[in-house]
Amino acid sequence: MTVPATSAADLKSESVRSLYDQLIVRLKDLTHLNGISGILQWDQEVMMPKKAARARAAQLSTLAGVKHEKKTSPVLGALLEELERRRNNEDLSAVLNPYELANIHLAQQDYKEETVLPSEIVKAIAALNSKAVVAWVEARKESDFSKFAPYLEDQVKILRQKVAYMIQGGVCEEARKINEKARTSLGLTETDECYKGYYQVLLDGFEPGFKDDRLQALFSDLKENLVPLIAKIQAKDFQHDNSYIVADFDIKQQTEFTQRISKHIGFDTDAGRLDVSTHPFTGGAHPTDVRMTTRYTVDNFKEGITATVHETGHSLYEQGRSKEYRDTPVSRSLSLGVHESQSLLWERMVMLSKPFWTYALPLLKEQFTDHQTLQDITVDQFYNAFNRVKPGFIRFQADEVTYPMHIILRYEIEKALIEGDIQVADVPALWNSKVKEYLGLEVPEDSVGCLQDIHWSSAAIGYFPTYTLGSIYAVQIFGAAKEAIPGLEEHLAKGEFHVLKEWLNKNVHEQGSLRESGDELVFDLTGKHLDSSLYVKYLTEKYTAIYDL
Repeated sequence: MTVPATSAADLKSESVRSLYDQLIVRLKDLTHLNGISGILQWDQEVMMPKKAARARAAQLSTLAGVKHEKKTSPVLGALLEELERRRNNEDLSAVLNPYELANIHLAQQDYKEETVLPSEIVKAIAALNSKAVVAWVEARKESDFSKFAPYLEDQVKILRQKVAYMIQGGVCEEARKINEKARTSLGLTETDECYKGYYQVLLDGFEPGFKDDRLQALFSDLKENLVPLIAKIQAKDFQHDNSYIVADFDIKQQTEFTQRISKHIGFDTDAGRLDVSTHPFTGGAHPTDVRMTTRYTVDNFKEGITATVHETGHSLYEQGRSKEYRDTPVSRSLSLGVHESQSLLWERMVMLSKPFWTYALPLLKEQFTDHQTLQDITVDQFYNAFNRVKPGFIRFQADEVTYPMHIILRYEIEKALIEGDIQVADVPALWNSKVKEYLGLEVPEDSVGCLQDIHWSSAAIGYFPTYTLGSIYAVQIFGAAKEAIPGLEEHLAKGEFHVLKEWLNKNVHEQGSLRESGDELVFDLTGKHLDSSLYVKYLTEKYTAIYDL
């Protein structure tokens, strides 16, 4: 049993192993508190009574304060400082393995980020998030942006305050450089308001090490290549029949079928739950307690199966994290982009593929014997119908060719909001104009426009780009899996999903945050850094065949 040191002098006399063990005790406590928070947030979106909103906001605010206090504990700081001193004077790898060294590095990063933030800011963000989510649900229900706008204004203000503390505390050097350059070019002093570079900090929080200028270049490349592809498909003036998908599908039967598929893919229901929520998500407390939600539409079978398989991909990542290092930083997911790559890999590379429906279509026909048109459909017809390209309002329902346009417009708006180029009041009109420009559609109301996503209500600004980064990661990771697993598509056609799941467990999920970035992970797997041209190639080849371009 490790006896905690009680002073800085005591720490200097401790062995590296003892220091590490004391650190891990504190880090595990933080993980457990995060787990409690995760369950409260899941309950808020899935089962909480409406009248409990105010109480839940207070609970989450108090819990955020407790977590912040533990994250900024002077004893934790002293442990990290002593370990850093030892690292500068001796080879810690002689005592600690790469996973343990990564735990120290990640804990030092976390501590630096937390200690620059006052507890009042942390508690205020948690309370605002809880209130804003409730306001968003109501505003979306009534399709009235004005009911959510005050909360979004507060989110922008408090995120700017958070970012300012982080830049001043040296958390994101890239953002500081961007801000300093902007101030110089605009002739501003340090006391003048300038939010340029602030988005970089928020992006870095979801996709560590990814620069905003590189993101702009990737998105520019996608615009340049995908807009013409969409135009070519639309110019065909032809659509594959999907009347047997957009039909009356009993919700109970949909639920039975999608849960069956999710479990067969590998979701462990003894270590997780599958429920329904307004916005599908995956959360929970631990790899043994993963809370996944989906949603169903009675007249569109595709929505339910797509959401369920997508969230199953997230859940497999969570359930597949390292058993040996659970509850420590190194076991957590590497980035939101990598996490999204796992959901998109299962949704798009697998579920939208012909091999998958070779296996699943007979099961679907068994589930819905009363759908006569479905009984007569071939795998090719079903595959083509499931992969129809048609611009729509809802990101969640978008096909994989138009999907990046949804992400790009959100990225452009949220970056402009944070950096002061637009005001909250501008959002609906700007949103609608970008939908018109990128997708050729007229937005009829806010509920299918700027109110459709939950992210801004929970302060997840900087999150949206990870969806498209995840798409690019997914193509490259699946390509590596196909090279490593002989006859992978034949396995999928037989429903032998475990061969892919086990490969992902080993090469992605169990790796956790051992590497410093998603780019490093994908390079180790594929020999290439994140490459948008491979994503464009995948889409172009697939949809050229489907639409005979």
